[in-house]
Amino acid sequence: MILLEPFLLSLFFFICMVSVEQKAKEEGLPSKGYDKIKLTNIYVRMFHGMGCIYYIFPLIKKNNYQLSNMNHKDDYDELTFIINRSISYFLWDILALLIEEEKEKILFIAHHLLTILGIYSGIVCLNNTYNIALGLLIGEITNPLHQMIDILKVIKYRNIYFEIFYLVSFITIRAGIGVKALVSTMNNINEFDDYKLISNGCIYSYSINISIYLLLIPLSLNWSYKQYRSIRKYLYIHL
Repeated sequence: MILLEPFLLSLFFFICMVSVEQKAKEEGLPSKGYDKIKLTNIYVRMFHGMGCIYYIFPLIKKNNYQLSNMNHKDDYDELTFIINRSISYFLWDILALLIEEEKEKILFIAHHLLTILGIYSGIVCLNNTYNIALGLLIGEITNPLHQMIDILKVIKYRNIYFEIFYLVSFITIRAGIGVKALVSTMNNINEFDDYKLISNGCIYSYSINISIYLLLIPLSLNWSYKQYRSIRKYLYIHL
């Protein structure tokens, strides 16, 4: 069912948009003819991000907002469900990007593949599932804002102040909380008393986890810089 969730949502959103447009035509109402495939993909991405916040935040709150926990003993079923759910959404989004008219599809696909590799590492080391879920929350918590901006772009409307708010939130969470979580994880690994007690699966999981964090930092910086340039260009022209 987890694997079917993004597909069923895509089908639902697409049918709804086609039905609304058809109804408008029948009643003689103006129809803009927006890109239904692109909008469908945006809605599904937003649903994924909101789901991550809904499922993960209570578990982080339950654990007193720890930025790293190498000895997590609880919530395995919930955490593995979250990981599997996100993998299914990222796999579906890779397929969606292949058929969507997206200028930076290669960058997004590379990001998704790195993320899948990173979060899957939580499956082979249950003690690391908490850190994987926290990383997902950090990565997805600004997702609904991002998707709102994408919806506005499709309908040819731009709210520059909303974009500034999104960019500040994105940088604060990724560069602030994200980097702090990475440092906390690395410090906790260094504090292990006996590395021989760590299973091969966990060594792989921790290594992949940290490597993906480091690889995603330049991708996040590149994305932030592009958004900054776009905002600056808009302000220069309109103000």
